[in-house]
Amino acid sequence: MSDTLKKNDSKIAGAVGTILVHLLLLLAILFLGLRTVLPTEEEGLTVNYGNTDSGDGLFEPAPMSDVAKELEQELPQEASVPDVSASQNEQITQDTEESIEIKKQREEAKRKERERLAEEKRKRDEQARIERERREREEKIKKASSTAQNAFSNANAGKGTDTGATSQGIAGGTGNQGKPDGNADSKNYSGGGTGASSYSLNGRSIVGSVPKPQYQQNVEGIIVVTIEVDATGKVISARAGAQGTTIGDATLRKAAEQAALKAKFNQIGGTTVQTGTITYRYKLN
Repeated sequence: MSDTLKKNDSKIAGAVGTILVHLLLLLAILFLGLRTVLPTEEEGLTVNYGNTDSGDGLFEPAPMSDVAKELEQELPQEASVPDVSASQNEQITQDTEESIEIKKQREEAKRKERERLAEEKRKRDEQARIERERREREEKIKKASSTAQNAFSNANAGKGTDTGATSQGIAGGTGNQGKPDGNADSKNYSGGGTGASSYSLNGRSIVGSVPKPQYQQNVEGIIVVTIEVDATGKVISARAGAQGTTIGDATLRKAAEQAALKAKFNQIGGTTVQTGTITYRYKLN
């Protein structure tokens, strides 16, 4: 009997323990596992959605997008207008203005480049013209000098120096007989001088005769004077010592220049200044 009671008490105790354990688990799940965290709402006053500060009516109007769609459906297909935003219009305007400005800048750069090339070409042409005129003047001077030499004999023929000679002359002494301002090719050793002259000026003729220089020296040789003559025929400059000159005496050269300045040639049209020569030939009597 006592054993049976003990067994019943043990069963009762086990059932009660099981129930208590399950109750504790259930409570733990209810209070710990299934807790819901509610969000904290911000405080404030809600305001109805709208697009203006004033309005009148009891019903919410349809969205603007819905209204636009209904209007598009009602309009004919060919009458539909593309929706171009203000930003797109602004972008198109900016692109157009920028393109015009860039085009202007390119045209200005091309214009400046054309002007630069034209100026360089003008300078090259001017330099070539100056060089061509200089060569023509030199050629004329050479031609005039050659003509003068042919007209008044070859004054330079036989010019040279015999390194073995000790004397020259007819007086019977030693040394080189003659004048310090004479001509090395002359065979005259004494006496007075006479002069002859000629001129060379392309297409021009002299009025009267060639003026003769005033000189007192007894010399023989040639002085070629380069002259410049304006359109009126006046000699505006004279410079002795051109190619063909064989006399180095400064006094005679000065006299030749002064005489050449007195020469007068025929007039021509325009304002051209011509270059020519006057040649003076000096002889001993």
